[in-house]
Amino acid sequence: MLRVLFPGGLKKAFTLSYDDGCYDDIRLIGIMSSLNIKGTFNISSGLFRPEGTEPQGPWPRLTLSESECYKREGIEVAVHGITHRDFTKITEPELVYEISADRANLEKMFGGVVRGSAYPYGTFNDLAVEILRHSGIKYCRTVWSDDSLAMPRDWLRLRPTAHHNDPKLAEITEKFLTETPREPRMLYIWGHTPEFNRDQKWGMIEDLLSKAANRSDVWYATNIEICEYDLASKSLEYSLDGHVVYNPTAKEIWLESFRGEVLTVKPGETKEV
Repeated sequence: MLRVLFPGGLKKAFTLSYDDGCYDDIRLIGIMSSLNIKGTFNISSGLFRPEGTEPQGPWPRLTLSESECYKREGIEVAVHGITHRDFTKITEPELVYEISADRANLEKMFGGVVRGSAYPYGTFNDLAVEILRHSGIKYCRTVWSDDSLAMPRDWLRLRPTAHHNDPKLAEITEKFLTETPREPRMLYIWGHTPEFNRDQKWGMIEDLLSKAANRSDVWYATNIEICEYDLASKSLEYSLDGHVVYNPTAKEIWLESFRGEVLTVKPGETKEV
């Protein structure tokens, strides 16, 4: 059977996800940019700190002008509810507004089409999932870390690999970097940047990212890049004997053939393998 690979014929993907739109995002983005690491920041765009005020307290937000930090290459912005309300404790119209207003704000501020999200407080129900789906959101991250490197089965109930405070994170990262997997694997780390100050963990995250960075066998991508590639790969259509594949999507998909050869199927292409 054909095996799907990541772009470039790779089997490993690495991404980050950080919530709320906090002042310390600036520092993390600086570290990420210096190491060519990509990631996603989930922003409640109705909660920016007033312009002209200083970042104070344990959980300071960004001002609107400071949010320019998200315009760096390799950064995705995603929905987090315009005022960070619990998606399970508000009415359906309020939920629609939390999602759609935040998405509209982010698209106006940063351009492009926003297609990702993370659940405020990590809470969700089936109604929230359906509203996200109908709102054009392709994935939404939960807070249910499972220490797994497996690809997600349900992108709208996305389980990350680990929070950055997970005591097993160093072990999981070492496994990710050293193993030679048969199937594609993803290391997905999440958190909130003020936690690095609270727990004195800036050195830890910089060391971990430095160790994981600039490897030829890892695809460094935003959440939406991995999600959309995975969804596109699942849209491939195969002949009954599995030796012909058709790509109906707009993305070039990388595959490993029956003989172990790496090949690509371009958008709209039908290929014998």
